[in-house]
Amino acid sequence: MLFSNQGRSLQLRRTTPPDAAILLRAYQDESFMRLYHANHAQPNEEQLTELLRERERYSPVDSGYLEWLILHKQHGPVGVAALGDYSPIHQRAEFLIGLFDKQHRSLGYGTEATLLVLDLAFNAYHLNKIYAYVYEYNQFAQQNMLKFGFQHEGTLEKHHYWLAEKKFIDLYINGITVTRFRHHEKIRRYSLRLLGRDVTQPYEIMKLSSNEKLSAATNQWFLIGLQKIINHDNKPC
Repeated sequence: MLFSNQGRSLQLRRTTPPDAAILLRAYQDESFMRLYHANHAQPNEEQLTELLRERERYSPVDSGYLEWLILHKQHGPVGVAALGDYSPIHQRAEFLIGLFDKQHRSLGYGTEATLLVLDLAFNAYHLNKIYAYVYEYNQFAQQNMLKFGFQHEGTLEKHHYWLAEKKFIDLYINGITVTRFRHHEKIRRYSLRLLGRDVTQPYEIMKLSSNEKLSAATNQWFLIGLQKIINHDNKPC
């Protein structure tokens, strides 16, 4: 199972226990959490480290959750993304994404990171659908969802109690299916420009013709030679 993905300027990498300090700083930033996960309980660093260790013990298929750190080639960690609430029967998952610093939220990093997640979700994990909830006050995120081919499927009226403001707010629910993803021209153009490849197309499986395959004898000699190299490298110095 692929746990990372690479674009022109960003990389997605599965979060690990050493990332606890980075994530903790983000979780303690009210301006970030207001957009990413309001009302989220704030663990201490030790609790967060143990949570990340626990996630490493299980496959995301079993836990239903996969989280990535968004890494910029110059700035380092700039955000976090996740697929959660995975359902193997329905082949769907909830998409979450957040950029740590305000100055990075209008530079296209969210666009590139979203493309990387869509690529994994539909081409590597073979999901049928991903969906995302957006708080009513986050109109910037809602516009981006629609830009990426997500459809506004409904509004959950006064569905979420926002502790910081002590009031109920609406949630917008947006979704995109694999069929819509495959035929979305804007996703195709963005991915060619930002990733250098068309993510709307499924991964190609290379098949060797009978002429390109090694003969049984050649294959045997290759394996013998490879074993000799391994044995030589494993000799004590």
